[in-house]
Amino acid sequence: IMEREDLNFLLQNAPAGEICELCKQIKARATVKVIQKPTPQTLLVPVKDPINGGEFLGGEVLVTSAIVHVDGNNGWAMVMDDKPEMAIDLAIIDGAFGAGICVDDIVRVGELGRWAYNAEKHKLNGQVASTRVAFDLL
Repeated sequence: IMEREDLNFLLQNAPAGEICELCKQIKARATVKVIQKPTPQTLLVPVKDPINGGEFLGGEVLVTSAIVHVDGNNGWAMVMDDKPEMAIDLAIIDGAFGAGICVDDIVRVGELGRWAYNAEKHKLNGQVASTRVAFDLL
């Protein structure tokens, strides 16, 4: 079962064409009203200190957020970088999910995002593992 809290992350990894098509379907079935246009902003990123367990601010990241109403249900999204189109599309999808509109299609596209993320993570882990040094062989 897909949790609404996971949608924003998973959909950022889904194919852009699938996101666009899904938004077209939602707009054809529901009333979409933009509450907050896509807004670029920076967020301070807290980092946990592994030595003493405390936290410090590690820097800023650029994000874009948007808020919409889909048939009266709030939809929200925050995406990495300055991507206004993606922010509004993901907010629409989030609102539709909350309203029960196109849920099966949303879950399907979310699973595509999960698959793409896991494939990329597996590829990166393989690249990192290939640099491992076996000190007992030196």
